[in-house]
Amino acid sequence: MSRIKTFLFILIFLFYSEKTLYADHHKVQVDDAIVVESDFDLEKTYGTSSDLKDIDPMEGINRKVWDFNLGLDKALVRPVTQGYVDVIPDPLRRGLGNAIDNFFTTPQYFINNVLQGKFVGAYNTLARFVVNSTFGLGGFIDIGDKMGLQERPENFGDTLGVWGWKKSNYVQIPFKGPQTTRDVVGFVGDIFTDPLILIGGLPLWGNLVKSAGTAVDDRQETLGVLQEIENTSLDFYSSIRSMYVQKRIDEIESDELSTYQNYIND
Repeated sequence: MSRIKTFLFILIFLFYSEKTLYADHHKVQVDDAIVVESDFDLEKTYGTSSDLKDIDPMEGINRKVWDFNLGLDKALVRPVTQGYVDVIPDPLRRGLGNAIDNFFTTPQYFINNVLQGKFVGAYNTLARFVVNSTFGLGGFIDIGDKMGLQERPENFGDTLGVWGWKKSNYVQIPFKGPQTTRDVVGFVGDIFTDPLILIGGLPLWGNLVKSAGTAVDDRQETLGVLQEIENTSLDFYSSIRSMYVQKRIDEIESDELSTYQNYIND
């Protein structure tokens, strides 16, 4: 009985630690965040800092796909995500997001760290998976981060960038949003690191549920900031294009995930 009480005490403590840590997670403050392409210096990679037309040769088609994706987001994805955020407490959402990441991204992160020769990152990824899957209740609680085992996110698009594919055209993919041609190729490679494929896959309905769940989990991270960018941008499409391209460059160079919040209010 004493062991059960001790376990419950630890669980409650960690739960409220997560609650305190992420209490302000979705609060976004943006002051005069009108974002234009000249705010971003891409000269190091693309040889220009004033015009992105050379990396968006299919802008006409991309804008049509953008309009479709934006309409879908406003009609379906955003309301569903907002309802999820309003109904599910933040600590529980964070825990579910942690568990999803722990299971679905570990093979991708581990393999791509190895392919890039980042063996410390590969070790951290494996160690985080072991610790979070056991002491973290299947990844629900990020014990690894509390132990100093920081997440080392890498995908095959990052690997291609590290291998030398620096310049890449910007594209809009239906249902998926902004990408680069390098990341489209990388996405195909990452399919083979999906644990559902590695263990034999799921029926179609199972993959649809998984895709919907991960989409909502990803979208909740950008609810506030994307709304602010849309409200204050002269051209929402151009702003997201500039920010996304710079975001991907920074992620490849820094080995850390970046957010749109990093590129406003500068």
